[in-house]
Amino acid sequence: MFYLQKESEFSEEYKDVAFIIGSPDFFGAKTEDDDKINVLIMCIAYKDIETGYIEKNKKIVVRMKIYEKELDYYKKIIKRESIVKLKVRYEKEQGEELAEFLLADIIDNNYKDEDLNKMLKEYLTPIYYNDEVLGSFLYNRMVGSFDKEIEWVNNKKILAAFDDSNESDKNKAASFLRDVFFNKEEFDKKVKDYSARKIIREGNNISSKSGGNIIDEEVFIKQFMGKMDFVEIIVHEKDDYVNYRLGNKNVFKMDIIVEGNLSGNLFNAFISPF
Repeated sequence: MFYLQKESEFSEEYKDVAFIIGSPDFFGAKTEDDDKINVLIMCIAYKDIETGYIEKNKKIVVRMKIYEKELDYYKKIIKRESIVKLKVRYEKEQGEELAEFLLADIIDNNYKDEDLNKMLKEYLTPIYYNDEVLGSFLYNRMVGSFDKEIEWVNNKKILAAFDDSNESDKNKAASFLRDVFFNKEEFDKKVKDYSARKIIREGNNISSKSGGNIIDEEVFIKQFMGKMDFVEIIVHEKDDYVNYRLGNKNVFKMDIIVEGNLSGNLFNAFISPF
């Protein structure tokens, strides 16, 4: 996702294009070969100023490669849920589902355009899925899901979300989240214990093969259970797939992703840098 194509993969021509910046707006990740970060600016739609062509049905990404200290500057200039006019280079081979651009310059960060203003207004109109137990889930157009914060154990809140699909599937996802909510103490322990055991066993296996030290499994699990927090539950109901995220940046810089299904089964856990 964060791979920055070679500049040769973008056309040499610079074009003025207006973009509706989405929310979330920026994603970034460091590369291993230098101290810059690859940044993706997520957009809802774009309009080619020269031709007047408007695209709103693809995933739209504006890319740039910058120093990490510059990220706050760009976030102040290019604000989420706004219309901006940028000078960009088109990717030479635009895909059927994805349109990518390489940023060259910011022309106007408060651009006015009647067509795009109408689209932005429509985008900002809230859409809800209402559940009698969990309450209202707000539709997030950028990722195509309904989400909300729900109360969790130890007076914490976590993000719960499910995909935008047909009513039957959405009801199935909401039913699953209700079951999780009613059994959150048990579920919190189940997911944490599963992920802790899988991670420590894989780590010890790798360490033993290289002649390294073995960490006491039960000690690790106890510490993991006490320090790692539930962050989110993302339900992909059509695929019968559930993604759980655990994390605590004060303890460990990277998060833990746990995979399961809508039957409550867990089948994988791994460390994720994102």
